[in-house]
Amino acid sequence: MSMSDAQTAAFQGAAGYTPQLSSALWISLTLVIALLWSSWALWTGYRGWAAGHVSFGALGGSAARVSVALLVLMFFTLS
Repeated sequence: MSMSDAQTAAFQGAAGYTPQLSSALWISLTLVIALLWSSWALWTGYRGWAAGHVSFGALGGSAARVSVALLVLMFFTLS
């Protein structure tokens, strides 16, 4: 649903930036947080595997789940 010209002008007057810039900011913030979380999850899994607490299969399954979660999130946020 798009905003009318009056709504866009009111938003830009109150906020000082366009709605498109706000949308890009929130999408970027969401993806940055998701990438930081995924890197933390994979690093933690690798440390567990290197210490012998996690099996290689569990690490691979975790990596696959993180990858699928990122793909789904990117599909919905970037489409």
